Amino acid sequence: MKAFLQFLQRAFKYFRNTKRVWRRPPRASLLIIDRGTASPLDEMFAHHKPHIMEIRGESVNMLALFRALPKIHLGAVAYLEAYIDFVKPKLILSRTDNNHTLWQLKRRPNVTYQVALVQNGWRFEYEESLPEPDPKKNYRTDKFFTFGNASSKILARRLGGELVASGSLKANTIRREKSSNKFPSVAFISTFRASKRENYKEGSEFFETLGKLCKKFEVRLVIAGCERSHDGSQIEKDFYSVLLRNFEWQIFQRVNDLSSYDVITSSRCAIVESSSLGYESLSMGLRTGFVAIRERNRITDRFGLPLEFGEKGPFWTNDPSEEEIGRILDYLLNVSDEQWERDSGWIRDQLMVHDYGNTKIRAYVEGVLTDSLESK
Repeated sequence: MKAFLQFLQRAFKYFRNTKRVWRRPPRASLLIIDRGTASPLDEMFAHHKPHIMEIRGESVNMLALFRALPKIHLGAVAYLEAYIDFVKPKLILSRTDNNHTLWQLKRRPNVTYQVALVQNGWRFEYEESLPEPDPKKNYRTDKFFTFGNASSKILARRLGGELVASGSLKANTIRREKSSNKFPSVAFISTFRASKRENYKEGSEFFETLGKLCKKFEVRLVIAGCERSHDGSQIEKDFYSVLLRNFEWQIFQRVNDLSSYDVITSSRCAIVESSSLGYESLSMGLRTGFVAIRERNRITDRFGLPLEFGEKGPFWTNDPSEEEIGRILDYLLNVSDEQWERDSGWIRDQLMVHDYGNTKIRAYVEGVLTDSLESK
């Protein structure tokens, strides 16, 4: 009884400011878990009329919550399973790839639905970000669509199921293009977060060097902003305004899901420290340079993890000196498209493949929902 009351207390404390829904979730053949990461899955499979489950406190389904109470020892898993049992989907999809609760949705024997997760960020490359295998929790999916084989190798040590290297859903909507005829600009891919601004002070001298080199090479410096909100983007702009006060530059706010892609695809090349967008840029065939600006990232976020390509290469370096940054920029701005492909292609395809049109995940989803794909 004490554990039951404690569970109720935690649940209602969490949801006290959340909309409470008192009707059964609708039946749907496709259930997408997490409204926060539903795009672009909801657009891709809109013709199947998917139901989207909210798990970030937007709402709580009280009927599912009450049904879950007898299994309070399972925590959030019990609530998810109760909700799923109302919806009765053939397939569960989610881009909330690092929520280990979703890794447990195949724990019950004889479930009729399939579960497919889609990699959403450059995170599985760091083994410490994943839980150790736990037979009791039975981490398993039917499919896990990963960025590339590097991610798949890491995930294979943690959960069961088929791992499919399929790249980034959003980058896969953009055709590969040659970079040589792009506008003469260098795009810096920002990872700035206003809430963690102190983390970005280290290595700030990099930006003065970058501004100086862009002036030397007679190219415009543009920044693909990271923050979405008005207040956050203003803080981000102010941060770079101080560091680049002696140079001409422009920042583009991230106003929608494709804003940053527009910046990098229109530029001659891109520079990044460590970001999913940097690897997406590489996957699209765009000239992309990787510079470890902050000292700690020369270990934790070094280029190509978990693979090892060394301290320096044609388009990456762990030395943010002016000489090295200049070498990278000179290479990116002047290398031929043919040489770029020879230098980057063999690395790129290990880290993030490019499946234009998202053919792999589309074929799988359509196969499950039309009963033309056998369940495993």
